[in-house]
This record gives sequence, C-alpha cells and structure tokens, in this order.
Amino acid sequence: MSDQYYLPLQTAQLLTPDRLQRCKNLGLLLDKYPPQTALDTSQKSNGKSSWLKTLMRDNHLDTQLVENVYQRWQRTIMAMQAQHFTATTAWRMVVGLGGETVLETDLTLHHLYGIPFIPGSALKGLTRAYVTGEVEAHKSEKIEEDDPIVQRIFGTQKDAGSVIFFDAMPINGKVHFDLDIMNVHYPKYYREKLPPANDQDPNPVTFLTVARTTFLFALAPRRPQDTKDTEDAMKWLQDALRDYGVGGKTSAGYGYFTILQQQEAISAPPEPEAPMPYVRPNMPPFVAHQSIAGTVVAATDELRRKAPEAKAFLRYREFSTKDVLIAVEAEEATNWTAGNTKNCLFVREEVREGCTVLLCQPAVAKKKKGKNA
Repeated sequence: MSDQYYLPLQTAQLLTPDRLQRCKNLGLLLDKYPPQTALDTSQKSNGKSSWLKTLMRDNHLDTQLVENVYQRWQRTIMAMQAQHFTATTAWRMVVGLGGETVLETDLTLHHLYGIPFIPGSALKGLTRAYVTGEVEAHKSEKIEEDDPIVQRIFGTQKDAGSVIFFDAMPINGKVHFDLDIMNVHYPKYYREKLPPANDQDPNPVTFLTVARTTFLFALAPRRPQDTKDTEDAMKWLQDALRDYGVGGKTSAGYGYFTILQQQEAISAPPEPEAPMPYVRPNMPPFVAHQSIAGTVVAATDELRRKAPEAKAFLRYREFSTKDVLIAVEAEEATNWTAGNTKNCLFVREEVREGCTVLLCQPAVAKKKKGKNA
C-alpha cells in the first residue's frame, strides 16, 4: 500500500505529478485516484479542499476532444429532427451529489470525456414531476393516476413515450466549476446517533459544482406524428428548469436555469475546413540510428497531443515545432532542461496533425578510456 494513495504500490508509483497533470479526464481522477489526504475526514483536515482546488486550477479537460464530442452529439440530434433550446445556470448546479463515492459527495461526469452533463432520464423525470404537480389539467399524485396524455408523452411500463429526452450537453464542451461546502452542524447526531446539540463542532464538506455554464437541451419526437407532444414537453421542461431546478440542493438555490434561446429544429454545425495537403519540410531524410541534435522545449498540451508517448520534446534547427518535432521516448529524458541542446538517435518518422514527428531515443554517451586501458 502506498503512503500517498490507497492503491497497490506499483500502481501508485505510476501516478507521478506530471502524469496526473496531463490526465484530461476529471471524472477518472475524482473516481479512481484521490490521494489519502483528500479522504481524511477529520475536522482539522483541509486536504480534500486543497486537492479539489488543484484539480480546478490544472483544468483536467481536453478542450479539443470535448468540442468534437459536442459537434458529433449535435449532428446526432439533428438527424433525429430534435427540437432544442439553450439555457444557462442561474447560479450553481450539482447533479449526482448523493452518488456512491469515497469522497462523500459526487458530481455526474461523462465516464469517457470527464465533462458534466445532465442525463436525459433526469430531465424526463423532472418534466413529468412538474407536469403532474403544477399543470392543472394533468395533476396526479401517483404514476398510476397519470392521464392518457401524460402516459402517452412519458410512457408506461408497457409502452415507450412519444418524446425522446436527450442528455443535456454544455455548449462546445465549455464548462466552469466552483468549489462549495456543506456545513454539517451536528456531526455526532449523524455518526453516533447522539442528540443534536450546539456544543458539536461543524464539519464542512467540500464539493464541486457547475456554474456559469450554458447547456443545450434537446427533445425529439419518437414518430413524425408526435411533433405536438414534443413541443408541449419542451415547454414544460423549460418551466421546470426555471421553477423546480434540476439536481441536488434545489431548496438552497442550486440547479435553476435561465432560458436563453429556443429554435424549432437543430441546425447542422459548420463543416470544418479541409486541411491543407501535407508537404514535408525542406530537410534531409534520416536513417535509423542517425544522430540528431535539437534544443529541448517545454512540454505543452499541443506537443503531448502529437506525441503522447514522448518524455521530452526538442526543436530541430530553425524549424517550428508545429512543422517538425523531435519526440524522445525514453524515461531518462524526463528530466531534460528546456533550452539545453541534446543529441538523440533517430528511430522513425511519422506525420501527425500535419507535423513531421521524428521519434528518437537518447544517444548513449561513450565512456572515456582510462590511462591504463
């Protein structure tokens, strides 16, 4: 067991600060790799708060990936002839706060991309609760008492509803997080079943929330003749987001939305411009084990995306790293200092994102012969 993580030692040794900083899935870090300090629930510990602040500062989201995911999702709902509208959080929102997690609190994040989203099932349940609780013509106290229109739109145990509720996604994958706390005033009442008393010290619980973020909500008719049902459901959903809120702690002001824009049909996102044809830079061809010299440059997200296996990056001669990049794969290059000149041995050449990537290994230094050799 590691002294930093509740993980096997060999696994914990892989969690170097550099690798953790390069991880672009916030959900993975929250769910699988919280440090021991973040799990310390003693009243004097602020390890969880410090760790969450670090995650927010380092921005563990792959902006290009999530933007592409959003564009693909947008084309999907366009193909379904979905109706849609945009809405922004009025304050803060936390969906999935009570989920099972070692951190006491949770936040619903996409398990592949690490971005917050609102599940379509949650939006469907929210809309039905609003309709049966607030719309006079459709009020009911039990699901078995729903009128035929509500049953048709939201479905029953036997039949699917006439309206499809899609997951709500942040526009272009752009998200803002805020850190918040819940103050447990009577911890001994909840943990030890003692009577609540004012002599018990409050125990703040830190958690992540989504704030200042705009989401796209989409609903589609299951059949062409269900368009009117979709329009009604969309109006009810908008009212529910304004009046009921979604997620946890709505009684404290979380989860409410301001409706920004409504459109009848989703429009196709602009097609990306065709990439320029690749032209190899004006430099000589390289052969295996040929020595190449370069200047060490600081690693950036762009360079790591082009060569994720590399431990160090070098600039070749006067070429920009956007055109030519030397990527050194060996662990011993991890500590190379930016600005230094290093020699390496050529392994192979690849074209990645229009850039010529020269994959290399560090050159082995020759041992000097002694006087008595």
